Amino acid sequence: MKNFIKKLSSRTFYFWFIFIFSLILISYGGYLKYYLSTNHQTFVTLTSAPESIKATAYLVGDLISGQILISRNKDLHLFPASLAKLMTGEIVLDKLSLNKQIYITSYMVSAEGEEGDLKIGETLKVEDLLKLLLISSSNDAAIAFSEALDKTGIDFVDLMNEKAQTLGLYNTAFFGETGLDRKGNFTTVEDLFKLSQDIYKNYPLLGEITRKPEETIYSSDGKIMHQLKNTNLLAGQLAYLWLGKTGSTPDAKDCLLTIFEIPLKDDKISLAIIVLNSTDRFGDTVQLYNWVREILSK
Repeated sequence: MKNFIKKLSSRTFYFWFIFIFSLILISYGGYLKYYLSTNHQTFVTLTSAPESIKATAYLVGDLISGQILISRNKDLHLFPASLAKLMTGEIVLDKLSLNKQIYITSYMVSAEGEEGDLKIGETLKVEDLLKLLLISSSNDAAIAFSEALDKTGIDFVDLMNEKAQTLGLYNTAFFGETGLDRKGNFTTVEDLFKLSQDIYKNYPLLGEITRKPEETIYSSDGKIMHQLKNTNLLAGQLAYLWLGKTGSTPDAKDCLLTIFEIPLKDDKISLAIIVLNSTDRFGDTVQLYNWVREILSK
């Protein structure tokens, strides 16, 4: 009888041990699935990265956690081209009222490029010039902002570099507000990721402006109309786009910085996708975007 009870107790122990262990495994599996769907810390282990990215450097990162999900040459110094205008936009919002009127001079319209088609003698609000700067990537608008601050004794480019240091962009330097290569601007995808975090947290207007496929603005007197078409061909095409800014010069090649707010079941993930020195910035971005969406669908 004692042997029977001993065997029964042993079997009962093993039964409950296996039962409880199984519950733990099931619970852990459910937790792990939830963790991956909300925290995204182990993306790279779930699927292989796209193999045909043409960009010399790229990065995909979670803006909230700061986690870099995948990157190539994240510390390589490269030209940002007109991605520099995102920093220009931050300085404008820091220092100028959106309703301030800026008179357009011959010097402002002498900047390289015809984007925005500003006219000598017209006056525009800062908010509308921002749209020219970021949607059409107007160099004239960048110079107009710089001149507006220079007249008050403030050096615009100095402010850009001070801001870069404040944000920890230690591999970035600005020598011009437009992003033209010959000015010497340089950065890395990792630094641009940090800039993206600051924009996402503190400058939602930059996102609102840059995700518009097109826009119409007028001079302050209403006599001159400017039709703007976004240089980012993905604006209005890819779901959940929060911000998108292009850059392109012969030396920088094609660049693109995008931010997406992708909804999840009970939350969302906010991601930056940055490509520098590419021959197919839109194709590269779409590949990285689809890579992320594939992971989230698992």
